[in-house]
This record gives sequence, C-alpha cells and structure tokens, in this order.
Amino acid sequence: MSDLPTANSLEKPSDLGKKPEAIARRWKLELKLAAKRESAWIKKSADIYKLYTPETPATNSFGILWTNTETLRQAVYNSLPEPDCRRRYQDEDPLGKAVAEVMTRSLEFAQDVYDFDSVLKGDVLSMLLPGRAVSRVRYIPDIREVEGEPKKAQEGDELQEPDAYEEIEWEQVICERVQYNDFRILCAAKTWDQVTAIGFRHRFTREDCVEKFGGEIGNAITLDSADDEDVKSSKDCEDLFKTAEIWEIWDKDQKEVIWICQSYANPCKIQDDPLSLSGFFPIPRPLYAIENDQTLIPAPLYTQYEQQAKELNKISGRINKLIDALKVRGIYDATMGELSQLMKAGDNDLVPAQDTARWAEKGGIEKAIFFMPIEAAAKVIAELYIQRDQCKQIIYEITGIADIMRSASDPQETFGAQKIKTQWGTQRLQRMQREVQRYIRDLIRLKAEIISEKFQMETLEQMTLVQLPHQAELDAEKVRLEQMAQQYQMQAQQAQMAGQQPPPPPPELEKLKQPMPISWEKVVEAMRSDATRTYRIDIETDSTLSATQDDDAQGLALVLKGLSDIMVAFGPAVEKGVMDIAMLKELMLVVCRRAKLGTAIEDVINKMKQPPPPKDPEAGKVEAQKALEQMKGELTLKIKQAEMAAKQQSEQFSSQLKAQVETQKQESQAQQNQHQQMLESQRAQEQANIDAALEQQRMSFDERLAARDAALKVELEHIKNAGKMEVALVGQETTLASAQISAEAKPETTNAV
Repeated sequence: MSDLPTANSLEKPSDLGKKPEAIARRWKLELKLAAKRESAWIKKSADIYKLYTPETPATNSFGILWTNTETLRQAVYNSLPEPDCRRRYQDEDPLGKAVAEVMTRSLEFAQDVYDFDSVLKGDVLSMLLPGRAVSRVRYIPDIREVEGEPKKAQEGDELQEPDAYEEIEWEQVICERVQYNDFRILCAAKTWDQVTAIGFRHRFTREDCVEKFGGEIGNAITLDSADDEDVKSSKDCEDLFKTAEIWEIWDKDQKEVIWICQSYANPCKIQDDPLSLSGFFPIPRPLYAIENDQTLIPAPLYTQYEQQAKELNKISGRINKLIDALKVRGIYDATMGELSQLMKAGDNDLVPAQDTARWAEKGGIEKAIFFMPIEAAAKVIAELYIQRDQCKQIIYEITGIADIMRSASDPQETFGAQKIKTQWGTQRLQRMQREVQRYIRDLIRLKAEIISEKFQMETLEQMTLVQLPHQAELDAEKVRLEQMAQQYQMQAQQAQMAGQQPPPPPPELEKLKQPMPISWEKVVEAMRSDATRTYRIDIETDSTLSATQDDDAQGLALVLKGLSDIMVAFGPAVEKGVMDIAMLKELMLVVCRRAKLGTAIEDVINKMKQPPPPKDPEAGKVEAQKALEQMKGELTLKIKQAEMAAKQQSEQFSSQLKAQVETQKQESQAQQNQHQQMLESQRAQEQANIDAALEQQRMSFDERLAARDAALKVELEHIKNAGKMEVALVGQETTLASAQISAEAKPETTNAV
C-alpha cells in the first residue's frame, strides 16, 4: 500500500493505475471529496426538512417555510404535462410525421403506466426545500426464458436437449426520484457541461448483492448497517436486516458504469454503456432553485429569507407571551369578603352584602378593587402585529410571492394596482417556471431516446396501435402490381396487333406512380438513428401550468382565424384558376404545422383538390346558340317521329282492341250458354232431391202416424179395461155394503119387536 500514490500527488486518473484495486480506490476518493464538498449543504437540507415537517412543532412558530413552499409548488407546477412530438421544420415529411405520431403515442402510454405526476411533484418539492432535484430514467425489460427446438449434431445422432434462450416479453421506461443525499457530482465542475461522473447511492440487502453481482462478490460484501431502528438495537439479529452502501457511478469519459462498495476492495461490477444515450447520463440537468454559474453545489431557497423567518418566529413568540400576560388581575380589601364571591358569580347573579354601610364608606366597588394595568402591553402587541406583517412582506418580496397570488388583496386597491402585482409577481416566478418546464421536457426526451434505442418494433405496435404496413407486405404488393402492369401491357399489345382499341388500365396501377407508404421498418430505422431522429423530430411538452390554458385557447382562435383569412383572401383566386390549389394548401399547412391542432387537420388539407375552371360566358354564347338550334332540330324530328309512331301504335291498338272485343263476345256467349245449361241441370237435380226428400218425409210421417194410432188404440183399450174393472169393483163394494147394512138392520128389528 505504501507504493500507491497519495491523493495530493495525482494529476490524472491513470496515475492510480488500471487494476481493479486502483479503479475502486479512485472512485472511493472521488466519493469522499464529493461528500466533503456537499457536507454543509446536506446538513442544512436535513435541518430544512425537519423544519418543514417537524415531528413536534416548535412553540410559538409561524410556519412561513411550509406556507411559502406550498404556494410556490402550485405556482410552478400543478398539472401533468403531455408529450408533443412534431416535425422540426414543419415541412411535408411523411416519414417524420409517422415517427412523430409513434413517439407521441409511446410517450403518452409510458407516462400513463405509472405515477409520473408524483415523481414531478416530489422533484418540485426537492427543488424548493434542499434546492436541487434529480430523477433518473430507467429501462425495465420483462425477460422470459424460452425453450428452443431439439437439434441433431449430425445425421443419425440422437436429438440433443434444446438450448434455452431469453426473450423480451414486454418493455417499459419510467422515471425514478433520487433523494437529495443519495446523489453526488464526482468532480469539481462549475457547470453541468463540465460534469464527467455522477453517483447514485443504494442500500442493498444480501439477496440484492448476490442477484446484482453474483454469489462470490455478493457474499463477500460486508453489510454495515440496518435500516430498521428496532433491528439496530437487537443483539439477536446481527446480519438478518443489515444492508450495504453501494454506489452506482456513471463515468462519462470511459462510458462505463462502476459499482463501488466501501467494504469491498475491488469494483463490484463494471458495465459498458447500458442505455446508449447521447448525453450518457440517465438524468437531465438537475433542477436548481437558485442558479449559480460558479458552483453546482445547490443553495436552499430558505436560506435567502432564513433570518427574516427567524425574526418572524421571534415576533410571533413575543406576541404569544404578551397575550398570555394579558389577564384581568387585581387586589381587593380582604375585609370585604363579598368581592371574592362576586368575581365567581355568573351572569345576572346578585351577591348579598353583610354591611352595606361600610361599602358606602369605602366609596363603592370601584374604590375597593385595584386592577393591574394592561394598556401598555396591549399597545406593544399592536406594534408587534404591525412588525410581523412588515416582516412577512419582506419575505414575500424576497421569494416573489405577490399578495394577489396568495388570494389576498386590499379592497381599497384599484384594479390596475392588483394587475401590476400579478404581472410582476408572475415575472418573478417565470424563471422558476421555465426551469421546471425545461426539466420535465428533458426527462421526456430521455424517455423518448430510450424508447427509440431499446424498444422492439412489436412493443411499439402494441403500445401505439398505429396502423402502418410492414415492409414485407409492401414488397409483396409491389410485386403484385408489377405483374398486373406486365399483364396489362401484353393485353394492350395484343389489342394493337389485332387492330383494336386497347383496354383502359386498371385503377390499381396508379399506386405504382405514387410514393411507397411508410412502413414500420422505416419508422424504427429512423428512430434508431440519432441523427435522423434529431433532425426530423422535435420533442416538447405542453404547458405544465393551468394558467396558460387561456393562452392556448387564444392561440387556437388565432390559428382558425388565420385559416379563415387565407381562404377568404385566396379562395376566389383558386376558384377562378388564377392561383393553383397547391399554393393555397402550402399556405394553410404552414399555419397548421406550427399549431397543436395542425397534425389533426393536415391530412384533410392535403385532400383538397383544384376546382374546375369556370367557363367564359361570352365565349360560350355561340356554342350555346348552335347547341340550342341543334337541340331544336333534334327535338322537332323526335316529335314528328313520336307522332307517327303514336299514330301507328293507335291504329294497331284499335284493330287489336276490336279483335279482342269480338273474341271476348264469343267467349262470353259460350260461357253464358254453358252456364245456363249448368244451371238447368243443377235445378233439375235440386228438384229431384227435393221431391225425394219430401217423399221420404211423407213416408216417415205416415209411419209415425200409424205407430201413434196403434199406441193410442192400445191406450184406449187399457182405459176401457180399467173402467170395467173399476165398475165391477164398485158393484162388489156396493153389494157388500148392502149386505152389511141388511145384516145390521135385522138385530135392530128383532130388538124392537
């Protein structure tokens, strides 16, 4: 170790050597120097965070840091931006238009699959509190293992085991926030262009180390600390939850990523450029609250008004203490015990007095009580309130927060005064607003570069749903059209040889004269090329401020008015044929390509066609007269021909009608005779049927009448017999009665005798 050069003797990185130990030592020294340069800022940032969200709020504090930070957060960023990719030079470029559409949709999809808004909000908060915000872009492929097909080494050999290979199933690109104390600039640069290396700090568990660096190196790394406070104080879990501090260093000069651990002698891992970004670093230029062209060490915004904030807290503390001292206190004559009861009595309560004469001698209650004076303290509190307002106004002037931006205004101020406050307050914040917009734009550009360099064509198709053909389809269509053209030429030659008119060409052959459509392969090729992508496409974002929506609406109205003015000014010239439609379309496209709505209506403008030129009325009078005369002659001839044809048709129709009438008469007479015969036959048949029915009914009636007479005779015979029997019975009964009467009469006669 004694042979190694010291830090003060180094002139260039190669002085340390190229061995792994020398590389690790070099970056460990760089990390120590960077930590030393930023130690005061890191400590100050930690204190600011504690002041911003204290665990126990300080007594009598005003909280101006939290108030100003929340106001500025909404002033510089309050809505998620939308990516806007368009052609750089706004000219007619179908390939550039297709690339811009694919890039815009890809960025919109990549932005929606995770919470990009929370990342930006956290960056803005880091800018306002520590003074610097950093977010990195990550490319995350989803890789799966696929089994290959079995293969033979030679003819006759058995099938060998298939070789497994990895395949990208899905891809995404995200932004990830970096905490203020987990980022280092590993050089003494004054501007961002001079930065040659940066570092990101990670806390890896044992499993993370083994997964990232392999089993040998991962198990050799010493875990130095635990994140959980309970585990730190436990003696039973020495290695269970410990982590190692790992630094991910991006070396721009060597285009390498080096992984360094303080407890490991060699680099844990060295990677070649993993993302192939044009600026190498996976971050944009950091977002600073205060610009300084002499150093990249940030300065918290709070330090600009820290003394005023402390003074504000001191004034607020004094006000609170004086308010606590403002109490109604005094003394009274102890001999008058009723005063104590009177002070404790409620509203409208009366306290009885034992000796009212003594009260009169004392001069009443006013003379018996002596209150402590508080007028002086009240005046001091009023002055302190004025002083606190003045102190707050100074802080607002330092930070650029006008009172109108805090929704506070004086009703006595004029509209002009309030407008001036708003204007100048906004101008004070415009630099910070533009810096936030620049930072977001650079993040989106990094994501667009990763999408262009890393994403597969299949992924882009699924993400964007852009309907573009593939080159194989275009080649097959071109071959088909060329064959069709050859067949048409052969047919045309055969027709000419036969002395016939050649057939018209198929409409599809017009496609051969048109430029080939843009294919997915062309789009991906343009996206992969840094030069082509940079020259053709400009990647921006729409406004991140909701306050500019009115400006966008006004700009849209101006664009529509511009298109309307162009149509009014040049439309008649195009209609008369004085001006070509291509000039009008180009003028309208120049306006549209510079507006956000341009891509939406550009295709519609391209479909505009030249109107047919109007005819000269003077030149067409003679032709119109000739045409009229010709039409008259043709019409007269047609009328005569129509009259003759009508007369012939009338005569022919009359003869046909007479023949038809005679035929119908004969047919009607024959039908009438046949019908008469049929009616006579039907009448005779019906008469015979009626006679047969009447005869059958008569015979049936006679049979029923005979049966009824026989039944009546039998009934009469029965009645006669029954009468004879009754007569005989009556005679017998009469004889018996007479005999009984005679028998009864004889004893009576005897007795009488």
